[in-house]
Amino acid sequence: MPPPNCLLHVEDTFGPVVKGCGSNFDFTLLFEETILCILPLCVAICLAIFRVTRLWKKPVIFKGCFILPLKLIAWNLVLGSQASVVALFSIRDETRTRASIAAGSIGIVGSAILACLSFLEHQRAVRTSSILVLYLLSTIPMDAARARTLWRMLDGRDPAIAVMVLGATKVCALVTEMLWKCSLANRHELCDAPEESNGIIERALMLRMMPIFWAGYRTPLQTEHLSKLDTKLQNAELRPSEKGPKRKQAPIKLAKEIFFSHTYEFLAPIFPRLCYLSLTFAQPFLVRRAIDYISKPKTEGSGERGDGLIAAYALVYYGIAFVSSLYEQSAVRATTVVRADLSMRIYQQSLLLDRVVDTGDSSTTMMTADVERVQLGVRKLHDAWASFVSVAIGLWLIEAQLGLAALVTLGLIGGSLLLGGYWSGRASRFQKNWMAAIEKRLHKTVQVLKGIKSIKQMGAAPAIKTMLEDERQSEIKLSKKFRLQLIALVTLSFTSLTMLPALGLSVHNAVSDKSSGRILTAQTAFQVMTLFNIVSSSIQDCTSHVMAIMVGLGSLQRIESFLNQHTWTDPRKSIRDASISTDESSVGGTSEKKVLTDVAVKIQNVSAKWTEDGEAIIRDATFDVPAHGLTVVAGPTGSGKSTLLRVVLGDLAPSSGTVSVDDSQVAFCDQTPWIANISIKENIVGALPFYEERYRMALHACALDQDIEDLTDGDKHLCGLNGQSVSGGQKVRIALARAIYSKATLVLLDDCLVGLDTNTERHILGEIFAPRGLLSSAPTTTILATSSPRYLPFANYIILIDADGRIVRQGTYAEIAPHIEQLEHDVLQVSDHAATAREPRAQDSDELPNTAITNDIAFKKGANGDWAVYKWYFGVIGWMDFVVFLFLCLGFVIGVIFPQIYLGLWSEKSLQNQIDTLPSFYGIFFGVGSMAWVALFSACVWLFLRIAVRTAALFHHLILTTTLNARMDFFSQTDSGVTLNRFSQDLQITDMELPLAFVGATMNLLMLIAQCIVVTIQSHYAGFAILAIAVVIGFFHEFYLRTSRRLRVMDIEARSPVLSLLLESLDGLATVRAYGWAAWYLRRGIEVLERSQVPFHFLQSAQVTLNLSVDLFVATLALVVISIAVVQMNTSGGSLGLALFNIVGLGQSVKGVVFFWTSLEITLGAVARIRDFTEDTKSEHESDTKPPVEWPSRGEIHFSDVTLTHSTSLPPTISNLTLDIKPGSKMAICGRTGSGKSTLVNSLLGLVQVSSGIITIDDVDISTLAKDEVRSRFVVLPQESLILSVSIREYAKLFGISDEQEIIQGLKKTGLWQTIEQGGGLDMIASSDTFSHGERQLFAMTLACLKKGKLVLMDEPTSHVDNDIQTQLRQAVFDTFPDSTVLCVTHQVATIVDFDIVLVLDDGKIVEQGDPKELLHQPTSRFAQLYSAGEL
Repeated sequence: MPPPNCLLHVEDTFGPVVKGCGSNFDFTLLFEETILCILPLCVAICLAIFRVTRLWKKPVIFKGCFILPLKLIAWNLVLGSQASVVALFSIRDETRTRASIAAGSIGIVGSAILACLSFLEHQRAVRTSSILVLYLLSTIPMDAARARTLWRMLDGRDPAIAVMVLGATKVCALVTEMLWKCSLANRHELCDAPEESNGIIERALMLRMMPIFWAGYRTPLQTEHLSKLDTKLQNAELRPSEKGPKRKQAPIKLAKEIFFSHTYEFLAPIFPRLCYLSLTFAQPFLVRRAIDYISKPKTEGSGERGDGLIAAYALVYYGIAFVSSLYEQSAVRATTVVRADLSMRIYQQSLLLDRVVDTGDSSTTMMTADVERVQLGVRKLHDAWASFVSVAIGLWLIEAQLGLAALVTLGLIGGSLLLGGYWSGRASRFQKNWMAAIEKRLHKTVQVLKGIKSIKQMGAAPAIKTMLEDERQSEIKLSKKFRLQLIALVTLSFTSLTMLPALGLSVHNAVSDKSSGRILTAQTAFQVMTLFNIVSSSIQDCTSHVMAIMVGLGSLQRIESFLNQHTWTDPRKSIRDASISTDESSVGGTSEKKVLTDVAVKIQNVSAKWTEDGEAIIRDATFDVPAHGLTVVAGPTGSGKSTLLRVVLGDLAPSSGTVSVDDSQVAFCDQTPWIANISIKENIVGALPFYEERYRMALHACALDQDIEDLTDGDKHLCGLNGQSVSGGQKVRIALARAIYSKATLVLLDDCLVGLDTNTERHILGEIFAPRGLLSSAPTTTILATSSPRYLPFANYIILIDADGRIVRQGTYAEIAPHIEQLEHDVLQVSDHAATAREPRAQDSDELPNTAITNDIAFKKGANGDWAVYKWYFGVIGWMDFVVFLFLCLGFVIGVIFPQIYLGLWSEKSLQNQIDTLPSFYGIFFGVGSMAWVALFSACVWLFLRIAVRTAALFHHLILTTTLNARMDFFSQTDSGVTLNRFSQDLQITDMELPLAFVGATMNLLMLIAQCIVVTIQSHYAGFAILAIAVVIGFFHEFYLRTSRRLRVMDIEARSPVLSLLLESLDGLATVRAYGWAAWYLRRGIEVLERSQVPFHFLQSAQVTLNLSVDLFVATLALVVISIAVVQMNTSGGSLGLALFNIVGLGQSVKGVVFFWTSLEITLGAVARIRDFTEDTKSEHESDTKPPVEWPSRGEIHFSDVTLTHSTSLPPTISNLTLDIKPGSKMAICGRTGSGKSTLVNSLLGLVQVSSGIITIDDVDISTLAKDEVRSRFVVLPQESLILSVSIREYAKLFGISDEQEIIQGLKKTGLWQTIEQGGGLDMIASSDTFSHGERQLFAMTLACLKKGKLVLMDEPTSHVDNDIQTQLRQAVFDTFPDSTVLCVTHQVATIVDFDIVLVLDDGKIVEQGDPKELLHQPTSRFAQLYSAGEL
């Protein structure tokens, strides 16, 4: 049929639809030239000019080569074509409208500007120009429509051909713009990040993810498979810190800072979200148009309209897919940058906190749970406001169809939104309480992990397990309040899905005109149902997104409060300022200033206390520390020596007085050495440049060179958290080597030389404090705090502190010596020269297996998402509970779908039949809808308050039990951050993410099945399309899932180093600040945070890719259904309406199924990690046999040819040892470091492996007994006291001591009760700041003396107390356990001579045993030789 010859006066109207031209299925030419031509041109010109100004000053980063000339040629062709069009229109009056010349002229100008932009974009921008590509993509089809219109006009063929040529040149320009230019880059790294180099088409199609999916499909995905992120996403930026007092609280200040720091990332999603919203609301109009088309008889022009309908469906549904992809990518970018920003702020603030701030390891909770919730809120930010807009628009469109009946639904919508806001606010508050409970549990968990060795030694694992499980139960109890709000929100959000259509349609049917036609036609019914579906989905999204935002704001406020905490400021003054001040205020200024220049530290009237309301520990101290020499601060245990050093260090601000120090770097060795989870070499060198000679001198001075030779990895040996993979003596020497290597002019040593054997200690003292020692001969001032007088002869200056924290005497050794005569016999004598060469060392007895600290390897068995994980999980939750939950979900789906089917049938009925069946209509919509509501509520209650609560307790129980039962080598081989991750992130996933994914996957899967059945019944051919496309999607999902699971694992693993570094830096905060390593730790923090960003962002991007594939699937399905309907024309309007309506819902269900199923698979990774951890971690318990009730009744010990080792991969520490220990004997075990002393004691506690031989106690082989039971029968005093943030009463109960009067009497005997009584009595929290190191040992000794037992094991229990207290405690043990067998590992002479027998070990063998008093009189005795050296 020849085309109609449309006249100019018809086309020269705005239209937009032409009237009086053929089938009238076309736009008018004027509309096309103004809206489809001039408008996009003007927008492109404005954006191009702005972009040109931005690019003008940027450098050239790409070469021209052949691509740039091609681009310029293409744009010149576009320009020429535009000129041809203008020329033709100027001479053809028959086709020229009022806007033709203007459109052409603007086209010429625009083409010239866009050509300039193309030139600059090629040379100075990394990615393809989005402005040019979008302009060309949008105008090419518009030019085609314009050419079609011209072709149909009278004498319009020549202009039509010119416009077609213009379109063809634009296609050429589009092709040249999309040519890959990265090979032309001046620097190859410019295109390393695909997200930076990919153009808008590649980004919309997520092409950058394809290589990653392919790599993940073929092999287990590794870090090297992931491409680089762009700088903005990966860089964790440092923020200016505010030091000093706590700032004024400003709840939204942090939110504003983050917004203005990343304004572009926050605003970028707005435009694609608006486009997505617009296309979404095109769906109900398409449904109505389709039903109209099918319902009307076929006439002339129906084919064009049918083709146009198919094209409209393709445009809308494929447009939704691509626009949604761009929107989600923008949202993911915002989430990623906020995650990096908050994590960096938390880490940076952790390094700045003042010591007086008790954070309780809150930073670890914030770094995981709180940041996770904030990033979820950011991800849903734009969805929230879009949901409100969607509800408003949807209600307006419903009103246009139903009239005043739509207003009735306004009350339900308004009530839902108001209640949703109310419950979201409550959820945020309850979530904060829940987070605080998680924080409290994690704080205690961290303390337990740090003190795991002491816990096992004391047999306290069962009590610790009970304590942490009680904390978990309290946390779960608080979580129920949050879960109730969540249930209310979920139920409320789905109420609209069933009640909105029921209420709106019922009111409409009741008030509508029943005199003619039908009450409700299929066109109106399913257009309104589609609108109701959009509105109800928006309400669901609105409530869930608002809750996510409110919960995120709650977490943001917690982070804000943390960031507002009091930060550390150096309270010290410069000694030079003090010198000037003194000079100005004195008469003889010159001489006074000269004196002060010889002073390294000046203390004036200083008092100090740890808490604002606490009692002063240092009282009115005034003294000067001479420069260049050793100053010893000596005093009894608990006198405040460590506190005084902290004041000098600046770690503790004095409550009164002033502290002045030299303006130089300080080296600090804490009483408990801080060892980072890095290599020995890195621990010593730290942030300083490496100097080989200085490093070797430090190693030799601290007697570490031989130790390093004995290690497999040498100085690359990883030390583990708190130095778990090195011995106590090695930790001391590493910390001391760090101080020597630093070349600091002020060195503070807090009683850090305890626990060293005689030869090692003499060697170190000679190397550093002898007249030609490293510290003595250097311009270095050293302050040593100690309870022992043996270091006093080395001192240039001595300061004595009494028990009340007052300076009683100060001066040189000659001046002080008469006041310490009673202690002089204990003083070491060290020659001016270094100690003699040492014998080869055996492996250190306390050293754990020399293996690298490994990262967690998750999914050993569950990595492929096999059904075994599902089966194990269902077994955990209970099969019957799962069946009940499934039944309730099925009831909900039936309640949603059945009214839709009934509506399709009812809308086809005649008017009278509709009137007759109105009661049934009301009953089905309200009755079945109410059933769905009740079923949903019941399913949520069943899942969140029964299944999730039970699994929360059970998963924690499994992780905790496995951890406490693990062998000691597990803790040296596994990074602490990995273990903590199990208690934080894994449990967080199983607590909330897993239940939400489980209910979402179940509901959407059942809904999808029902909708597929409906669509297949109403459109038979669509069933084959569903099957075919489902197979493709299933393949893609499997293809996708392998990668997404691995990305989730990598995300969790990448988080572990962040937590490890955070814990490490918090533990050694004083040391880090003293050495000036804060900047180094910030750089390390930036590195691990940036590495953790990569898998996180790609995991989020993988989800976007999955959503894109689902949207494309739905678009294809909609296209198939509408194409079949248009071609066949043999279906009813109601049936087609039901099918098309369900396609809209089916799209949401498919996306929901794939998203939640994928989320379920990913979150089940946490379940797989828990399962693998519990099944693969070797337990130390080989037997559950309990010993007899009275065992041990005598305390007789027998070692029969026993060989002991820490690991089967290491050589034995003790070989072929045979030893009999009689009941009631008091045995001291001594020997140099590494001789096997601690190993011998730990073998009785089951902490080392018995390779061969038998150990019996009272004739019972202890290897046949449960280890926890064995340990609980002994009285054990470990070398490191356990620190737990619990009350004194609760602490004692952990060790089976509950008699309060007995506890008080014991504390009075050791002199601790006065301090404890002032701190709150037995309710005082026994934190690390409550007691000094020596007082903690006193406290542990007190509890030990209150416990009864026939076997007492002590591993250097008095290393940090003075000699008087050592004697007191030794006598207390002898008096308390007169008939018990006592084994004591010690280095101190005074604690050995009173024992019945001494056992001397060397290289894992017994070299001597006997009565210490008799051995002292034997010149050849090894014990006598050690004694004559002055110290063991």
